[in-house]
Amino acid sequence: MSRADVVTVPPPPSALRPLVLPEREEFTAADGLRVILVEDRRVPFVTLRLVVRAGSAHDPANLPGVAALTAHCLTQGTLRRRSFQFARAVEELGATLEAHANRDYSTISASVLAENLTPLLKLMAETVMQPAFAPDEVELAKENTIQTLRYQRTQPAFLARERYAQVLFGNHPYSRIAPTEESVHAMTPDTLRQFHVGNYTPDNSLLVVVGAVEASQLRKALDKVFAGWQPKGVTHEPHEQPPSRERRTVHLVDRPGSVQVNLLIGHLAPRPNDPDFLALEVTNTALGGRAGSRLFMNVREQKGFAYDVSSHLSQHREASTFSMSAQVRPEVVGEAVEEMLKEVEVLRHNGITQSELDSTKNYLNGTFSIHLSTQGGIAGEIVAIEMLELPKDSMETYRERVQSITLEAVRDVVQRHLFPDRMAIVAVGEAERIQPLLEPFGEVEVRPAI
Repeated sequence: MSRADVVTVPPPPSALRPLVLPEREEFTAADGLRVILVEDRRVPFVTLRLVVRAGSAHDPANLPGVAALTAHCLTQGTLRRRSFQFARAVEELGATLEAHANRDYSTISASVLAENLTPLLKLMAETVMQPAFAPDEVELAKENTIQTLRYQRTQPAFLARERYAQVLFGNHPYSRIAPTEESVHAMTPDTLRQFHVGNYTPDNSLLVVVGAVEASQLRKALDKVFAGWQPKGVTHEPHEQPPSRERRTVHLVDRPGSVQVNLLIGHLAPRPNDPDFLALEVTNTALGGRAGSRLFMNVREQKGFAYDVSSHLSQHREASTFSMSAQVRPEVVGEAVEEMLKEVEVLRHNGITQSELDSTKNYLNGTFSIHLSTQGGIAGEIVAIEMLELPKDSMETYRERVQSITLEAVRDVVQRHLFPDRMAIVAVGEAERIQPLLEPFGEVEVRPAI
């Protein structure tokens, strides 16, 4: 093969093929549990997501971490089984069952062979309705949480995320990304029971099921295993709005001995259900959401300032963020910040090119289709639609809506939502070396890493 025969340009993408998704069926089971079923028989499995609107944003102000510890302890024993007995019962079904909490909600996730669905539903109902919160299990979970917290506090990436959330969210509960040792020590089994009783109710929950099961069979099993789970009219108090940003601020977490600097730069962004969010997602992907993006090609490939640099658009129910991140050598931190801010400024002046737009659309639509190829991917999209209050047809129409984004739409959302002169710059590194390099971007607030 001659050099001229070597293909150096990728073939043009083909037209979108129809995305055929199974129908969603919705019904209410037992005493008020809302259920969304997608009957999917491509494989003989069933995937479940029981979602409870009880995330870290619902922690009591003086006890950050309650939602996470409550979710963790759900699977550490019930009133009928000790922790090891419960784990063994799940294993004997060849199933998985775990629980965790994020900022907006807690999730009990499970998967199982279709033939073992009913016994797994019994175990799921046990965790939700009859958790033991046994003192020895709670103490073990608390000790593990504290050890994890101590490890996290040695990590510059964690320190950067912690300070970044404090700066952007102010008094809003999203400003807390982890508990404190004091709050963990203060938690007792009764603390977790109180949080559980106040939040884990059918009218505050949603069950998403994807897999090889018929609606009639599922409803019959749910009516039986969740019988007696009573609604309580759960309501959530509104939170204080995050502060608006009028100018750029610089925040340095002094970590003596750091051999590199962890950077986070950004500000708040529209909520996921905002009409501008999708165009902003396309813009963010072109800027720093993938290899070959502007930040990647400039800061990493051309300047060599960082091994990894990217941008990210978070999705949360009450407020999202636009963030750029990088880990750079201390001596180039000023130049790296300048280049990252400059890329946003260039976007504001020039937008992106047609080639970038086409490539970004292909990337987003391709990864979205791959995401929906699994039961877990479909279940995750339905949970996002319900918890983030997205349009009901978001999953079915995503690719066509991405295709409809124009260069003009990108220019408009950049003007409305990206402001380099209002961004927070958070750096974790050795203050003595990097503070002078950050001062050109604004007055530097310095705090010790603790």
